[in-house]
Amino acid sequence: MAGAEGALERRARASRRRAHPWCRTRRAGGGPGVSAHGASAWIRDLTAVAAGEGGLVGNKALRQGLLLQAGFPVSPGFCLTTRALAAWHAGDALRDAVRAALLDAYRQLGGCVAVRSSAVEEDGNGASYAGIYTSELAVSGETALLTAVERCLASWSEPAAADYRRRLGHDDGALAILVQQLVPAIAAGIAYTRAPLDDRRHEVHIDAVWGLAEPLAAGRVTGDSFVLSHRGRLLRRRIVAKEYALAVGGMHVVRAQRVRAACLTPQQARDIAQLALRAETHFGAPQDVEFAIDVRGAWILQSRPLVAARSAGGRGLERYLAGERRRLARKFAELRRRGVLRGSELVLSNGNIGELLPTPTVMSFGLFRDLFAGRHGAIVRGRRRLGYRFDPRCVDHLYERVAGQACFNLEADAATFDDGTAPDVQHYLARVAADPSLANYPEIRLYGQDELDGEAAQARATFQGGMRAAARDFLQRYAGEIAPRLGVPAKLKLDVGDAADPQATVRGIARLMHFLRAGPCVEFVVAARLGFHFAAELRTQLVRRLGANEGEALCARLLSGLPDSLVTRQALWLEEVAPGRRTQAAYLEAYGHCADNELELSEPRFAEQPARLAAQLDNLAASGRHPAAEFARQRAERAATEAALPRRLCDAGMADDEQADLIEALHYAQQLLPLRETIKHHYTAVYALIRRGVLRVAAELGWPEDLIFHLYPRELPAALRDPQGLRRRAERRAEEHALARLAARLRCVPDVVFGSRLDAIGMPAALSGAGAGRGWGGAPLSPGRVSGVARVLEAGAPLPAGGWRGDEILVLRAANLGVTPLFRVVAGVIVEVGGLLAHSACQAREAGIPAIALSDATRLIPDGARIVIDGASGRVALVQTSHEGIADEYETVRESERSLATV
Repeated sequence: MAGAEGALERRARASRRRAHPWCRTRRAGGGPGVSAHGASAWIRDLTAVAAGEGGLVGNKALRQGLLLQAGFPVSPGFCLTTRALAAWHAGDALRDAVRAALLDAYRQLGGCVAVRSSAVEEDGNGASYAGIYTSELAVSGETALLTAVERCLASWSEPAAADYRRRLGHDDGALAILVQQLVPAIAAGIAYTRAPLDDRRHEVHIDAVWGLAEPLAAGRVTGDSFVLSHRGRLLRRRIVAKEYALAVGGMHVVRAQRVRAACLTPQQARDIAQLALRAETHFGAPQDVEFAIDVRGAWILQSRPLVAARSAGGRGLERYLAGERRRLARKFAELRRRGVLRGSELVLSNGNIGELLPTPTVMSFGLFRDLFAGRHGAIVRGRRRLGYRFDPRCVDHLYERVAGQACFNLEADAATFDDGTAPDVQHYLARVAADPSLANYPEIRLYGQDELDGEAAQARATFQGGMRAAARDFLQRYAGEIAPRLGVPAKLKLDVGDAADPQATVRGIARLMHFLRAGPCVEFVVAARLGFHFAAELRTQLVRRLGANEGEALCARLLSGLPDSLVTRQALWLEEVAPGRRTQAAYLEAYGHCADNELELSEPRFAEQPARLAAQLDNLAASGRHPAAEFARQRAERAATEAALPRRLCDAGMADDEQADLIEALHYAQQLLPLRETIKHHYTAVYALIRRGVLRVAAELGWPEDLIFHLYPRELPAALRDPQGLRRRAERRAEEHALARLAARLRCVPDVVFGSRLDAIGMPAALSGAGAGRGWGGAPLSPGRVSGVARVLEAGAPLPAGGWRGDEILVLRAANLGVTPLFRVVAGVIVEVGGLLAHSACQAREAGIPAIALSDATRLIPDGARIVIDGASGRVALVQTSHEGIADEYETVRESERSLATV
């Protein structure tokens, strides 16, 4: 392949001439499919597309036309131009004229066609928009053609597509539509002219399946893979079972003799590689080529830039996401083959872990996974200590990263909640498929919530009795036995912080991890599981007796103003620093290990940024808030609610023995939830020590500080042995992490990912609250009603340290413990990820501010808008946006108050 006139090139060129006899006539301006309107303003035949007409026909049609005119095997077709679609929207007369031209061109083309979007910004150097707009395959007949065009047009106007364009800065884009004869593919696939995520490796990577390529491109199936050198040598291949294929007539079962047969011969793989490399030469850049093979040979269906992952902005994002879809499809197929996953649907959710680890570096994700997952991790040790019964191997694959976003596997997670009633995991998977929101903190709203009878009811009652005994034991032992073991032994601090030998530092990090995995993290799992168990029991009974709205609100009030949390104490201490009742040194000694996201090792701790403390003090002074007085008020209000609880339960018809069980569950939840926060405070202090050790290793290697956090903890010894090899690995992962952060900002990964719909990765989800007008309904987390100015922070955006006035309502993806000092400053909080017992919800209640969980809040609520939130009902009302004229404040707030009742 090195020379254009090599023997392989001549043989392939001759093969193409035989396979595609129409190519010669098309280049001469004749042949089938040439429209009488070939160069009209509304219709462009692919043979008539000119190089500068991207704004008229869109990038996809432009590139197909240029390839066809250069002699590449491209099926005949035409484009409905951006002018035509503008006229389509302009009025009936013009629409009828455009339709007539469209149908005339289709009659001349004939046959079964594919109808695809060809947006001006699509398939460019910045982003391919893969999967954003509708494609219609196997369209036959004029009526079906018009329907397919309407569907493509409708997909352009979808809120998710509009939001995607806005976030990429493509607000002025326009849509054209490409119509091509459909290739009845025997096999099809995708070819990259450079190695995925590393264009310095001159390899062609090909994935292929039987039939049409759409299921492969969407990530729903795994294909055969072939890797060839640029000289045409087959370096390696991997053949997988291909049980289903998409044909022109729909999905069908692959014949048994072809299931494990390679869908490309070695010669076909070489021909496709050469064709893709010719496209790279033609366009002057690496290409992502979609191809199909029929009885005549290979065809190019699409060729778009394969921009290096290390390029800036949106470049390389679509390739990265496509690679993630294929990786996950292969992995999950393997887990099913091994019997690790048995449910009918794979479900991954970032609900709980997304709050803790939003777009983590691999160092932070790996540390969290090593501490909590695996058969020797804290989850197995803690849950089994409480009496849960499960195969510890099920948590080996509990956590997964999806395009950089941390998720948990619902099937594995649900299996760890076996309380003796043999939980029906398939039942849970089916319920989440019907209502994905149930995958957010499923231990509260999903697991164990079904009514039982007979032996199952007795087994659950026995287990609940055991949980009460475990709670009593834990609380009795906490002060004298458990709490003293949460602190880090001095020897471990010395090994990490002061060791002169980097090998000793790495060993010290490993000992700190073992300390966490066997000690504080296990106690955290126990306290959290007990606290969640009794809070769920409390919530379930209140909702059943009082209804959803009243029960949820009452539960939130009963779990407010809880003492004994070191996280709550942080705000109280901060208030004492300003007048000098407590020194800054003492405050940083206790809380200097915190960060905006304390589980992200790459984030500097507060102690490393002395200006952060000054900013926190300024924010508190500007807000006029007094945390100690507010906390005292919270406790008094909770006590009053508790005093009135028995009468309320009596009025609801609850028997005395049921009341006694509920009150006991309440008291256990009130004691254990603050201890959960306190234990997390202790174990994140160890994170600060691990970060210190990791930075010492980076200094020894001479690496930039940020780079080392793109290694897994277990790779640190190898970094000392092979610094150059591990540095290249870390640099590649740093590029992937940048793409993952961009994907998070563009909402390219759903909160709940289904294995049957991996194509949703890369397609921005529709706005969950779209069309709600000037108000939205979310989930209540902390009671209270307040009016304020929305301060919207997009995913991945740094949290401003200062400049808070106290009248803002913080709107963000998720809030970890490090953000909670702001809760004593702002007027309210809206998060997208979190539940009633999330860290952010607990701390909002402790701060006495209303809090709501609202999906897509950062997209729905305009930054700077004045809004009213009601934390008891979960409702948000928009008073005025930042660009609207200033109206009478009293009237706008009153109007918003009225609208809350109708959201």
